[in-house]
Amino acid sequence: MAARGILTAKMLEFERQAGKRFQENEAMAAERNRMLEELGTIQREQNRILEEKHAMSKYYESEALKHAEETRKHRENMAMEKSLARTVMTSRLS
Repeated sequence: MAARGILTAKMLEFERQAGKRFQENEAMAAERNRMLEELGTIQREQNRILEEKHAMSKYYESEALKHAEETRKHRENMAMEKSLARTVMTSRLS
């Protein structure tokens, strides 16, 4: 039996294994933190992309509505000009 304060080979091996497990746990914790940071970066990028897609969708919707309104006004103007031309032609024939 070993005297108190004297480390046996078995005790030294246990300490070595405990130190190794501690280092492995530290490395795993560091890797876990790195992965969490990376996931955060990915999530922020996905959110930015979604916001950009939403903004682009709103822009194109707005442009389509403007175009539709311009087309409607153009058709109204063309119809008025056509009606006016008929009125002028009819009044000249009379």
